[in-house]
Amino acid sequence: MVEALAAAFTDNLLTCSICLGEYDDPRVLPCYHTFCYGCIWDYATRTVSQDRTFLCPLCREELLFPREGLSLKKNHMIQKAKDLLSQRQQHEVSSPIKDNDVHGVTQAIAEMISTCEKHPTNELKYYCEDDDAVVCGDCVPKEHYRHGIVPVELVANSNRKKIKAVLKKSETKLDMFKEAVAKNRTNELEEFNTEDTINIIQGQARSIQRLVEQRAQRLISEVNFACDIRKMQEANKDTFELHHASLESACRFAQELVTNGSDSDIMLHTKALTERLTVMEKIPMPTPDTQAQISYRPGKISAAGLEAMLGEVRVHFKPPIAEEETIPKSAVHSPGREAMLGQAIVQSQRPRSRLGVMNLLHNLLSPRSAPHSVFLEKAKCVHSFKARLIDDKSDTFVTGLAIAEQYVITVDGNNSVSKEGKSMTKVFTHAGEFEFDVKLNNPFDAAVSQTGQLYITSLGDKCVKVYSTSGQDVTTIGCGKLEGPRGITINKQGHVMHLLYITVNRVDDNIVISDYGSDCVHVLSPTGDQLHQYGTRGSGDGQLCGPGGVCTDSFGHIFIADYWNHRIVALSPQGQFIRYIATADDGLESPTALAINPAGYLVVACGDKVKTFQYLQ
Repeated sequence: MVEALAAAFTDNLLTCSICLGEYDDPRVLPCYHTFCYGCIWDYATRTVSQDRTFLCPLCREELLFPREGLSLKKNHMIQKAKDLLSQRQQHEVSSPIKDNDVHGVTQAIAEMISTCEKHPTNELKYYCEDDDAVVCGDCVPKEHYRHGIVPVELVANSNRKKIKAVLKKSETKLDMFKEAVAKNRTNELEEFNTEDTINIIQGQARSIQRLVEQRAQRLISEVNFACDIRKMQEANKDTFELHHASLESACRFAQELVTNGSDSDIMLHTKALTERLTVMEKIPMPTPDTQAQISYRPGKISAAGLEAMLGEVRVHFKPPIAEEETIPKSAVHSPGREAMLGQAIVQSQRPRSRLGVMNLLHNLLSPRSAPHSVFLEKAKCVHSFKARLIDDKSDTFVTGLAIAEQYVITVDGNNSVSKEGKSMTKVFTHAGEFEFDVKLNNPFDAAVSQTGQLYITSLGDKCVKVYSTSGQDVTTIGCGKLEGPRGITINKQGHVMHLLYITVNRVDDNIVISDYGSDCVHVLSPTGDQLHQYGTRGSGDGQLCGPGGVCTDSFGHIFIADYWNHRIVALSPQGQFIRYIATADDGLESPTALAINPAGYLVVACGDKVKTFQYLQ
């Protein structure tokens, strides 16, 4: 009976997923998956990337490999389970185990004493608050002199309750992810032939007057955009599974720790585990991708109906619940030409509010988050255009960049002057076609609010000007009261914030500020407390030289325009280095401003160019 119980524990609890053998020196990764120390060291050494990261073999979370080597916490619970089962097997005759004695074994594991690795005969009785470590009496005067030392028995129960509290919230989110993963696996997208659809649109457009050519190109751009969204939907399946695996691993470890962990085990893992569960519990629940059918319906050329002349592109979302709502794309310019070429229509279950097509797609597909997503080995520049127009009298130097549902807004810090003598903020389509400009006294940066209004800082007028997305003046903020307003962003509550360059992380509401003078980036809490700092002056890893624009994506990644080093730096939400997205080797020169477009791509302004990079798989 002992052999059966030992085999059950070994198969389910004591087996390393790499070597498939019993754990030897079990160590816990930050994602709370456990491996033999030798196995994970060998795996990490073999698979570490150029930016010194490797993926967890089970959940594929991206983890940092420090230059000084891996330093992982020991999994004392698994080690004690091994020791206890070994003792039970040795005393099989005198202490037989029944079939239902699993609870007794787990209880005995919890009651076993954890001993110090450096002093094997000493029990781990003390917790060092300075080093977040559980130590024995001999370690205190030697390695933790004058540190905050407290007996584990005094603080373990409160920390056990703290883990239970965050675990209870995380288990609810875990159930939601389980359901989302199950639904997503049954929702396979159909093939969509983009090239054939575009050929049909072009064939119809050639039969119409030259006046409708511009609208035809817009329809083609929308089809290409829809195709990009479909690619993101396919990648979204992995995101659900990644969320599920990461959260399930942490919850399972927390449940084991609460149920069977000793006081020293509780103290060893409380700080890191509660922080991780709290962060993961705040992850917004992604909307599962709904199957989309994209089609083009050509129309008949006749004077009777201008809208029917070229037809329309339709994108149908068919969710399983609630009625369908048709939301037409609003006209921007020349209603007659748009009527000739038709319109893109999205049918989907959404709240009763009128949104544009691109904004709706963004809301359906973008709100997801993960500790780390899967980066491409090398980012791809998928689109580029020049912000300088033929009629510009001087060179263009983009200092500000903002993304609206249909537009890319560039602010020229080199002061491209119009005929009226004022600087221009230019509005382009995502395809790079110029739409209109906003004339303002020495603008620097721009941001778009949740309601679609455009905010532009004016160094000349010392204020923030607010415009509609069609370029109409709405209001002015802080006229004459702001001293040199430059960077600007808007948080979830709609509050306007400005500094040299600033953004708000959409995952945790933390504020990210680039400090050009000190060559670093600060991460602040929503109340302004300093949380993290990245960068010192230089060109190596962990260094910056003239940091400019900053932005974040829906995963919480932080991106920095490292101006004089000619590169884009990607950080984790906690301000830890992940990788370089693009460098001078990719043709990047002096990046200034950054933004994320509705398709989830990184848009970079450098000089008079605006480049779009795909950086995630």
